[in-house]
Amino acid sequence: MLVAFVGGWFGDILGELALWSGVLLVFASVLALYSAWKRREIATLVDETPRVDIGDIESPGLVRVRGTVAPSAEGTFISPIAGDRECVLSAWEIEEQYDTPKTNSWESAAWGVRSERFHIEDATGTLSVAINDRTVGNETGDVFTPEKLLVSDGVAVDGLQCAFGTFETEVETDYEESPPKRIRDFLAATPGVSVDPMATDLVVDASKRRYSEATLQPGDSVSLLGHVSRQDDSVAPQGESERFVITPSEESTLYLSTEPFDDVPDGSGAVLFGVLVGAVGIGLLIVAFLM
Repeated sequence: MLVAFVGGWFGDILGELALWSGVLLVFASVLALYSAWKRREIATLVDETPRVDIGDIESPGLVRVRGTVAPSAEGTFISPIAGDRECVLSAWEIEEQYDTPKTNSWESAAWGVRSERFHIEDATGTLSVAINDRTVGNETGDVFTPEKLLVSDGVAVDGLQCAFGTFETEVETDYEESPPKRIRDFLAATPGVSVDPMATDLVVDASKRRYSEATLQPGDSVSLLGHVSRQDDSVAPQGESERFVITPSEESTLYLSTEPFDDVPDGSGAVLFGVLVGAVGIGLLIVAFLM
């Protein structure tokens, strides 16, 4: 009887383990397949949208260009996280590490983009870029969005993906330590960002918060893939009312990258990973329900 009891108890544990492992693997498979689908979508857009000179843009529509960043009449601002550079765009992220009895891992608390209107130029012309400030944070209720899976070195929000060569941690603080004043001021002025911790468990002293940032500065090279439209006469400089502007729109996501779009991965590796992981996960679920 004891052997039967132990065997049944052990079988129940294995069943629970198979069930939850299967659920996690199926979830990971869905995320991998979503990432692969979106990467394939971007690769297809790049293939179907040849790079053009800015001066050759003649009508609204989807374009792919590369040029040099130049400030507009709105000027530049000091990077809010690093605090040591003049920029026209800042992509930023705040992560928290929860050192609790249950976990010790970094989780994204908030991320977003701050930008002034700027231009990119090549030898043939100038294109205006208009990106509104965007925030995803623990006060917006969106501390995870699918778009975040698509950019490893940068920031992605709905309708906008910003990828950089590096996306570095500029400041790291202990859990109850205040960040520098420039960051406190930035957080206070940014709607949707709470400075309160996300953790609900008892947090110990080893928990931390880190602030990462990448910027576009005047003189940087940048690639853009997105929808252009004509500027309003009230916005365009006098005598240049035919200038175009590129901006996130309902028609298409705006893709911004400091690297050329020449070698965009097509997501085939993620497809294979997603299928294999999904197959294992489904197998474990079948085992769990048969036990």
